[in-house]
Amino acid sequence: MTDSIIFLGTGGDAIVVGKQIRASGGVVLQLEGNQFFLDPGPGSLIRARQADVNIRDTIAVLASTPSINFSNDLNVIVDTLTVSGLDVMGVVVAAKSVIEGDDNEVPVLSKKSSSWVERVISLEPGRKISINNINILPTRTSFPESHSIGFIFETQKYRIGYTSETEYSEDVADQYKNCDILILTCKNPKGLRERGCMNCDDAASFLRRARPSRAIITGFGIKLIQSNPIQEARELQRDTKVEVLAASDGLVINPASFAARMKQIHLDEFSSRR
Repeated sequence: MTDSIIFLGTGGDAIVVGKQIRASGGVVLQLEGNQFFLDPGPGSLIRARQADVNIRDTIAVLASTPSINFSNDLNVIVDTLTVSGLDVMGVVVAAKSVIEGDDNEVPVLSKKSSSWVERVISLEPGRKISINNINILPTRTSFPESHSIGFIFETQKYRIGYTSETEYSEDVADQYKNCDILILTCKNPKGLRERGCMNCDDAASFLRRARPSRAIITGFGIKLIQSNPIQEARELQRDTKVEVLAASDGLVINPASFAARMKQIHLDEFSSRR
């Protein structure tokens, strides 16, 4: 299994997801022989099939937030992974609100699904876990009336950050310093403010603060799609001097070769200044 980041969907609001203008299947991380299925939204099964992702290879299913666009198919993926419980296998790693619910919502993960996996891990910021040889660090979000989390995946070679839905704050951005790749959920274009999410102005502030080697924006709302995500990514790159890519449905990135390429670029730049 080659190390890969596979975007099964890049939609980020009810219009985009409801009309499937952009898919909403989540993100698959294949890291050092381990497959993680992250935030399976509506349509995850068909999008996985289209991307030749074998759900049965999944070692952990992760859900960062109870939002429908990010966790709607959590039980579907568990059902497929375990063949409705015939094979008890895998781990569910999720925000506490996904597993236990909160004052406003019932749990997303069903009792049946909980019994079909080997373990259910409820994560809050500050509780680091390891699955095989991969460290997973839950991060804080700034999201009103929610217990959502983000994730940082650490391997021997690189760090991959995933912000999930969050508003911008310096404290949130600081958690992602020293990331080789940062997957940044950016819903709206510049000038359009909305509670609980970032626009491209916020994304620029985030990147200036966190300074990842490379950033990938995803989770697009209809207004950002109309504004053209590729153009917005180019402007972010120009403004922040961070390499920025706009994700597309089905995009596959090899994080290992990218990290090596970036390290070589940094070494070359250092040598040229001596």
